[in-house]
Amino acid sequence: HSKKYLTLSERSQIARSLHLSEVQV
Repeated sequence: HSKKYLTLSERSQIARSLHLSEVQV
């Protein structure tokens, strides 16, 4: 089946990476 929505773990990982990239920039 196709995953339309990200899982909580994936969302947390993405959010973490986004925050890290924002801070680094």
